[in-house]
Amino acid sequence: MIALDARLRCIYEAAGCCDCIADIGSDHALLPIALLQSGKAKRAIACDVRPGPLERSRKNALKYNIENIDFVLSDGFDALAEGSYDKAAICGMGGILISEIIRRARSKAHCELILQPMTAYEDLRAFLWNNGFTIADERFAVDAKKPYVVIIARYAGENERYTYSDLFLGKIRPDTAEFKAFCKKVRAQAEKRLKGALHRNLPTSDLEELIKSCIFSEKD
Repeated sequence: MIALDARLRCIYEAAGCCDCIADIGSDHALLPIALLQSGKAKRAIACDVRPGPLERSRKNALKYNIENIDFVLSDGFDALAEGSYDKAAICGMGGILISEIIRRARSKAHCELILQPMTAYEDLRAFLWNNGFTIADERFAVDAKKPYVVIIARYAGENERYTYSDLFLGKIRPDTAEFKAFCKKVRAQAEKRLKGALHRNLPTSDLEELIKSCIFSEKD
């Protein structure tokens, strides 16, 4: 099977099985190729907003003798037919951009979503919970000493309540080494913001609670 790094392996495992996965911003199409090779997906759609990455995707599909994959030049979900896929992956982008792609897609994004934000994961969680999505699961990976989160979300039609700490740590907090590494990253960032807030005499209770939650989750 095609080789996947720890981040992509986590996304691959989070994707599970499906009839057809739409990989938004597919780039090299490594994820759909892996899912097709293993039989976890029957079909795949590799989408990208630029021709160059789509051409790389085609070359990789040929290299691994993958035939049941379509290549679509598309800005997000724009060129996709609603209902032509049952899962969609939006990975390797900033959380704000992922949120905007989902927002523009409207009902086209009302399928199971596998999301891997590189930044602004707190903004992505806020968007999901404020716009009728529920987060069914979160998984964590460490690749090249950097921690990553993979979010599995579904449209439920009802907004969800959340705390400030939930935005940064999620509501699903597994007792794994990968999540502990993620907590350390969040705590380091929160401690910097706390120093700035104290210097400017701003409220600090949310940041203090987040740091406590990180420390608690980091314990063995």
